[in-house]
Amino acid sequence: MQFTLLIAFVAFFSAVVALPAGHTFMRATCDIAGCVAALAPSVVSCAAAAAQAGANVISDAACLASAVNSAVNLPADCDQCLDEFNVKAKAESAVKAAGTKVKEAGTKIKDTAKDVAEDAGDVFDKVGDKLGSIF
Repeated sequence: MQFTLLIAFVAFFSAVVALPAGHTFMRATCDIAGCVAALAPSVVSCAAAAAQAGANVISDAACLASAVNSAVNLPADCDQCLDEFNVKAKAESAVKAAGTKVKEAGTKIKDTAKDVAEDAGDVFDKVGDKLGSIF
């Protein structure tokens, strides 16, 4: 059931891309209704999968495939909305920020691993010294 809900969320997200917050009623040239209609097959597919509550794996897979396809290959009807609401720049900015955070986390992990290796080396040296004094 959780898988089905996740799939439904992904499909819904692909439709929400056409509805940026704060600009919904101020659109000038974006045909949001046309974009949502073009994304409707994904939403319908995932609604059917969600209604079955995970009982039909084939329906879940169809929902996933449809949602991924819609997210990767947004319909041409959505192009104007993407441009008007600057979705591409916002997505690029979010990806760049995430990349920076991943790099920072990697540096912290590397530093922690180095500290652990140094501490382990100290422990082995002390054990070696103790064993050397015994024998």
